[in-house]
Amino acid sequence: MRYKGIGIMVITLSILFSFVANHIGATERQSKLLQIAKGMEHQDIDIKEWSLYAKQVVSNQSIDEVKLMTDQYRQFKWTFSEDDNVYKAIGVYNNREKNVTEKLQILNTLTKNQSQSYILYEVKGVNSQKNWNNINDYFQTNAFDIFHEKPTIFACVAGIINDNMEVVLKQKSENLLKEFEAKPVEQLQEPDFLSVSAKTPIWEDYIPTDENNMNIQIALRTDGLGGKTTVVIGTPIITSEY
Repeated sequence: MRYKGIGIMVITLSILFSFVANHIGATERQSKLLQIAKGMEHQDIDIKEWSLYAKQVVSNQSIDEVKLMTDQYRQFKWTFSEDDNVYKAIGVYNNREKNVTEKLQILNTLTKNQSQSYILYEVKGVNSQKNWNNINDYFQTNAFDIFHEKPTIFACVAGIINDNMEVVLKQKSENLLKEFEAKPVEQLQEPDFLSVSAKTPIWEDYIPTDENNMNIQIALRTDGLGGKTTVVIGTPIITSEY
């Protein structure tokens, strides 16, 4: 009987450890895109559009090298321009299979003293998705092919609050901060607009600010009494480089 009891205990512990491991694995598998979308839907926000974005600074490329790279992505429709000492190659691909729009940009500064090149990759879509992680995996695969390394991925989701709901921007922003366990770092408020930069422990990466570190931004804008309220939530992007 003693050995039988030990056997039952071992089986029980095995099942428990398996459950915990699967739960942890599922948590780790939740992309930022999925976490933002789930948080917004939990707050009764109707998702209208979303985007994933990655960028990389690369060794300075000649215009010929840029055009050579565009030849590798012939599914994109390319346009080329030169403006303010910046050569731009911009490719757009309307991916009907995935129902998304992909955009690949190669920017090459032409000034002699501070020449630099950037590659920017973006995927945009509309409405809520059945499997957000599949979209994130698709983006990661393409981004790795483009950058030849795993880049930092920035996510952004925009939605609308039901017109019939009376929305107080301050209260809604506080509810969203609680949803993401975030503490505000910087805030800007106007009568019909509110923006909050915050820090959430859900994600480890962050960017520095004058006050503190942040890794999530929340913006709300209302069209006024009886109008719609737009909500945008995303991971912050450093745009000063370009």
